[in-house]
Amino acid sequence: MKSAKNYCSLDPMPTPLVMDCLDTLLPVITHLINSSLANGHFPKNWKEALVKPLLKRAGLDAVFNNLRPISNLQFISKLAERAVYEQTYDHLILNDLFPEFQSAYRKGYSTETALLKVHNDILLSMDHQQVTLLVLLDLIAAFDTIDHATILRRLETSFGIEGKALEWFSSYLSNRSQRVVFGDGLSDISHVVYRKVPVSDSYFSPCMLASCFRLLKSTCHLRMRTQTTVNFICHSSRTVKNVRLDVYLQWRRV
Repeated sequence: MKSAKNYCSLDPMPTPLVMDCLDTLLPVITHLINSSLANGHFPKNWKEALVKPLLKRAGLDAVFNNLRPISNLQFISKLAERAVYEQTYDHLILNDLFPEFQSAYRKGYSTETALLKVHNDILLSMDHQQVTLLVLLDLIAAFDTIDHATILRRLETSFGIEGKALEWFSSYLSNRSQRVVFGDGLSDISHVVYRKVPVSDSYFSPCMLASCFRLLKSTCHLRMRTQTTVNFICHSSRTVKNVRLDVYLQWRRV
């Protein structure tokens, strides 16, 4: 329940009241979430988000480019996400399905482990008198362009998620909607298109990220530091003039 501590106006009752009555409500909440999982269905009203635009940092002008959207969902939606996340994460760890050098969202890994690996690779390259080219790719916008069919296909082929579990993910991704809260105003419902993936505000960042990058080949040594940055270290001869990003370009089309 700690994952749903923030109150959302879409909640049927305030979260503090839910916590006070938890012993009574927990069997009902558990039944609702288990029914969602058993039927491979994520209820429509759990998918509606209230989006509040906030300044990226204090002191900026209140213009569009300086705002970032913060989504708020019903507490039961967050609980259902958390329940599936725990099972999916355990599945990825148990079957060693995370990309080898992913440092984000893994216990025992961090930005420090990513930087240590990059630093070590550069030193080894220098010892072998090789040229090292470091390419930093910011892919934060990529998650707004990945269609749901691609995500579901990768979850099935890369992670072995199928049957009711895959149906649940399909239901979770489809027909999402949102309203924008600005001051005392509330916009009409806007339906999210089929290409947007709820990564940044979702518990599923780890498996979505891993499913997207698992297919990248070893032509470049991949270091994933966060969901927004991918580091490629390409070792080549002294005559190299251009960085080959063909593997990345092919991956985008898969």
